Amino acid sequence: MTMVGGGPRELFVQDFMMVERPCHEIVAELGDGATALFHQSLGEAEMDLDRLHLKVGPENWPVLLAKTVEVQFGPVRSHGDVTLLAFSWQATGSGSLFPTLDADLELSPVGENRTELTLMGRYHPPGGALGRRVDELLLHRLADATVRAFLSSLAARLAAGAGTEVSPAER
Repeated sequence: MTMVGGGPRELFVQDFMMVERPCHEIVAELGDGATALFHQSLGEAEMDLDRLHLKVGPENWPVLLAKTVEVQFGPVRSHGDVTLLAFSWQATGSGSLFPTLDADLELSPVGENRTELTLMGRYHPPGGALGRRVDELLLHRLADATVRAFLSSLAARLAAGAGTEVSPAER
């Protein structure tokens, strides 16, 4: 779901999924390295030196709407039984047409054997007033669908467990 943020240009996207695994197991995987977790989780992720590049885009939309982004990770933070990973992605190449996403991935336990995986992100539509209008009409749906596809791939990998390959059909 996309919402207008505190300023006239900042928009929010948020989605969540349940993973049938204890939260402490997933947090332990995250502790082994966010780059490794994302790289293993997303089929088209590539490492370039110490940088993670991955292809993001909505499922079942034209491939030309997918974009390769470079991911940068912030620190892992814990607040009680909730764990947060800050990250951002920025389009490679002609990035001025695609917004940078600043996000938090939140892991919270739901009982003993389930984890709620929530992505909360912020972006500024590029292109000034025209870009904001195009975002209102169409691009916010693309942003929502991209976040959903990303979260779905990550949740499928986390549900499968550490070191398990996830086929595209399972994502």
